[in-house]
Amino acid sequence: MIRLLAGIGVVLVAGGLGHSAGVIRLYVTDGLPDANRVMLDIWIAQAQLLSGALYIAASRAMRARSNWRALAVFGALTIIGFAIPILPVLVARAPLIFRVPAIIYLVVSLFILVNAARSA
Repeated sequence: MIRLLAGIGVVLVAGGLGHSAGVIRLYVTDGLPDANRVMLDIWIAQAQLLSGALYIAASRAMRARSNWRALAVFGALTIIGFAIPILPVLVARAPLIFRVPAIIYLVVSLFILVNAARSA
């Protein structure tokens, strides 16, 4: 579980940073889009960065034999709260490459949530 938490945490943080860099580049080259799109891009980056950081913190706490469950649960709930509302939009409007990460994040986060609840 330590490796899963650390791995998904690093992937989420890297994804959030990559998303932010790509969006900034897009905004610089094409100009700012409407406010709704800007808020959506901020939400995506925020969910990835926050969840990733919470998962990394949970893995470190688990390694230190400290209380890791709350960190893992909040990380999972953050990604679940992001993925569930965004998935219908991605399925309807986005290419497959944008759907797959959100599905993986959701499945892994549900797994982490269940494991954190079971080990309580």
